[in-house]
Amino acid sequence: MPFHLNGQPFTASLLRQFATERLQATPTTWEQDLYAFILEWLNGEPTITVNTSGSTGKPKAIKLNKVQVRNSALMTAQYLNLGEGSNALLSLSANYIAGKMMIVRAIENGWHLWAVAPSNNPLEHFDTQIALQLVAWVPSQLKAMLDKKDVKLTERIQAIDNILLGGSPVSPKLAQKLKLFPNNVFETFGMTETISHIAMRRLSGAAQDAFETTDPDIILGQDERDCLVIIAPALSSQPVITNDIVEVVNDRHFNWLGRVDNVVNSGGIKLSPEQLERKILPLLAQRFFMAGVADGQLGQKLILVLEGGALTATSISKLKESLATTLTRYEMPREIFTISQFEETATHKVNRLATMRKLGITA
Repeated sequence: MPFHLNGQPFTASLLRQFATERLQATPTTWEQDLYAFILEWLNGEPTITVNTSGSTGKPKAIKLNKVQVRNSALMTAQYLNLGEGSNALLSLSANYIAGKMMIVRAIENGWHLWAVAPSNNPLEHFDTQIALQLVAWVPSQLKAMLDKKDVKLTERIQAIDNILLGGSPVSPKLAQKLKLFPNNVFETFGMTETISHIAMRRLSGAAQDAFETTDPDIILGQDERDCLVIIAPALSSQPVITNDIVEVVNDRHFNWLGRVDNVVNSGGIKLSPEQLERKILPLLAQRFFMAGVADGQLGQKLILVLEGGALTATSISKLKESLATTLTRYEMPREIFTISQFEETATHKVNRLATMRKLGITA
């Protein structure tokens, strides 16, 4: 199938030659990542090497089977009904799985791939005359564009047939805005080990609470921790045991509740920070997260960390009063911390552990 990169058609051999020449021309970092991965995909080896994001632990490099990577690329195209000749935008780093998969989907499905520098406004320098069928963004990219309150920019976003959001959970505030969108906007669920997403949930139009698997052959299960277990022979030779606490609705649907890594056991009461964060989101304008830290009496105590300047005693008192309207006494944070800027991973996820270390507190 013919593959086009930035409007230019390529056979596999010509693409290898072009990518080699571009690497030798010392392009920018994002271009180096793009062309280096194209060469890796076409090098005849059975695997590719992918870096995990490091949002829940130390980043690591893992190898993925190319046959399984191709299966994932075909699954997405089939799920979204995107045929040969579709236009896709690459505006994520090709150094991580989300960016790599956009490249593989385009090559393996015969799409037109348009590559631009990753930024908070990837459409800024993109040809307005090109109709896009697929983009993949992290939620912060879409939020940054919508925060501009630029009518023409919003119209361009809404003209994209399919938008995939992944890398971090979509906030309820952003999800609420997206309900009004006329196009298809999905939050994706997946990880490097599952070769990008294995499920999506619709955020626009008739929005859904549950994630739906992108292929009916994917089997959902749970372990003794209530964490999701994924059996997908087309993507992994072994079951993938996650640290994501879920509620399995049926064979193809599940609700995501939070990460087991983050659960706080405070005096015998188990609290999910992610669920509590969703409850208090309407009360806070700035970024924040909740976490557990060691406590001599309770074992762990719940804390709230806010991004921004220090709060006065009066502000903290008012904040606690506001939180008490939504949270039970057991769900209330025992301490409130502020930090000027959160630590982030290379893929711009909030790094909770690194942020807490910067504050001098440990989980």
